[in-house]
Amino acid sequence: MPPDTEMLSLRECAGRLSVHYMTVYRYVRTGILPAVKQGAEWRVTAADLESLGTRPTAPAARGEANWSDRLKARMIAGDERGSWLVLEASMASGLAPERVYLDVLAPALREIGDAWHRGEGTIAEEHRASAVAHRLIGRLGTRFAARGRHRGRVVLGAPPGERHRLPISMVADMLRAAGFEVVDLGSDVPIESFVEAVRDTAPVVVGVSVTGTNALASAAAVAAAVRAESDTPILFGGRAVEDAGHAARLGGTGYAADGAAAAIWITDLIR
Repeated sequence: MPPDTEMLSLRECAGRLSVHYMTVYRYVRTGILPAVKQGAEWRVTAADLESLGTRPTAPAARGEANWSDRLKARMIAGDERGSWLVLEASMASGLAPERVYLDVLAPALREIGDAWHRGEGTIAEEHRASAVAHRLIGRLGTRFAARGRHRGRVVLGAPPGERHRLPISMVADMLRAAGFEVVDLGSDVPIESFVEAVRDTAPVVVGVSVTGTNALASAAAVAAAVRAESDTPILFGGRAVEDAGHAARLGGTGYAADGAAAAIWITDLIR
């Protein structure tokens, strides 16, 4: 085995770094030091240990730590606790929960998905990461609750054939933080359910999230059905929607690149 691919136990890493075993364990669980689990033990390549440096200093300050890469490694490993520790560390460095979604979790998920499409990752890794992400959002979502009366109701969902649930959950949390009540329909929502939600809840906006291009036609069908029912503005977003012009061609009123932009767009609309 080449020296740089030698697999080391955490105790061996601690010995080489002259630090306590738990220090190395913390580096692994917070994503500072890449590791894979073999059986019941974490293992680190000699190359990764070498790149860490001889005596690691304190965790990087805000703006220096690549939280997204750290999180990606932990999610791919299916390490929920380590993933949560990365998010906690990023917030301790000064990131607000909204920025954690936008700058840490979303980029990590995007890179994992892109790696799979490039043939550089496995479907098992993507599923492990998605499962961890669902649980992370469940824990982090409580930090987005806004106090006081809501500013309006928003119906949010993905059209038929669009099964990506995570983007909707993150946008929903950011809209709640901005003071909106969210009717979260989830992913792969029948067109009739969008129409029924508009009829029953009288929202100020209907948000439609489209991640895959295969769902663009059904997204346009959702817009047409909603417009036939009411004049409620329709906001499009998601990776498959390119810009405001594309959203308009799908039948939308507006476009938002992410949850923060969606909150701003809706706030401006209701003023």
